[in-house]
Amino acid sequence: MLEDFIKEPFLGFDRKSVDFLNKLRNKRYNNKTWFDANRDTYETHLKHPMRTLIDTLASELKKVDDTFFITYKSILRINRDIRFKADKTPYKTNYAAAFTYERQKTPDIPQYYFELSYNEFLFAAGQYSMEPDALKKIRRGIYGKYDEFNEIINDRKFRKNYGNVLGISLQKLPKEFSGKYLSPELEKFLKMKQFYVYRTFEPDVAFSPYLVDLIIEEVKTTHDFTKFLFKTI
Repeated sequence: MLEDFIKEPFLGFDRKSVDFLNKLRNKRYNNKTWFDANRDTYETHLKHPMRTLIDTLASELKKVDDTFFITYKSILRINRDIRFKADKTPYKTNYAAAFTYERQKTPDIPQYYFELSYNEFLFAAGQYSMEPDALKKIRRGIYGKYDEFNEIINDRKFRKNYGNVLGISLQKLPKEFSGKYLSPELEKFLKMKQFYVYRTFEPDVAFSPYLVDLIIEEVKTTHDFTKFLFKTI
């Protein structure tokens, strides 16, 4: 069908989208009754523009790297998983998406992530999950190709925009690397349990089609870093 080939362009989110997310910070509104009564606002001002954003990114990112995999399933549910949480409010106060290479993203692998909230737009890249098998592979990848990894994270633009690679660290070096000669910097990375970077922007950057260009630019800046991590998994 013709409509399958003609995608609606992303025109931006709007003030109603962040107002909606801001209301969800208040337990008076963060409940199923209020959400269902205001579902049209969610559908019109959050879900629909996010889908058009995903459509646009899916085609544009192929020009950066044809292995990017981004679909509507990249959009994270606004519902919170409250099964093991003391806080039982059912909805998140941000609206987000995440994607990676070659396949649909899963929480345990390196990926790109962005979210809109009432007070900021956030873009992040790297490995946030602390899944043990993935971390072992990443550490081994960094150990085996440290010169390449070091060159990537010290790229001038990457360093200027993101600074240091972030993440929780172990107190002690993993046993498989003990007794090896390591530089202090390499030892620091081999202790890390996460490897990610992020930037935040004012929320109004999401209120225009320019958001597509911003995301693509941030993907380009973090591409070598994230793909290096992905290829180790």
